[in-house]
Amino acid sequence: MNRRLLAPLFLLLAAVTAPALEWPATHLTLRSVPLQKTADTGFDFKNTSDRPVTITSVDVSCDCTEVTPSAKVIAPGATGRLHVRFTLGDRLGVYRRSIIVSTDEGTPPVALTVELDVPEVATLTPRSLEWPLHSAATEQTVDITVIPGIELTISHVQATSDAYTHRLETVTAGRAYRLHLTPRSTAEVANAAFRLHATAGTGEELIFSAYANVR
Repeated sequence: MNRRLLAPLFLLLAAVTAPALEWPATHLTLRSVPLQKTADTGFDFKNTSDRPVTITSVDVSCDCTEVTPSAKVIAPGATGRLHVRFTLGDRLGVYRRSIIVSTDEGTPPVALTVELDVPEVATLTPRSLEWPLHSAATEQTVDITVIPGIELTISHVQATSDAYTHRLETVTAGRAYRLHLTPRSTAEVANAAFRLHATAGTGEELIFSAYANVR
């Protein structure tokens, strides 16, 4: 086929298959504050075509994500916003959530992503302790430091195994604690998690985990 005829054909196909909804951003980064229960953000869009576009479905990768479009039918030239709310619960760390938006255009769905950073209210150093097999069963410690502006009271420690003895020390009430762990034996592999149950000054109940391994 003549190359001069191919170029206009490719341009025509691109115009037909290009999505009518234009998204200035398809990826957002959101950072919450300590003890925050929900976090909100949103994706803006615009109908750049000369015909109405209907949002037929919005699928999310996690039930912690609630998405509401400002309108389901977007008129030609109109703008809108996809409102996104996350329920944080007891989640900590960095999470990536995806949102898939389908329309009646017949074009592939649009994939949107949000990277959500939920800061921990306390740091555990180190979070995991290790003893080599057949080594001395010596005591090791985990230092728990509460971030500035927050006070935590650790009420008790719950172990998933009795292979270790544990003791919680209050270094500075509400601010710093130390968890003492000692394996009862290093003759065989032994893994355990230690759930530290804490209450914030606001009344929020939190659980942190430290880990111990003989291997």
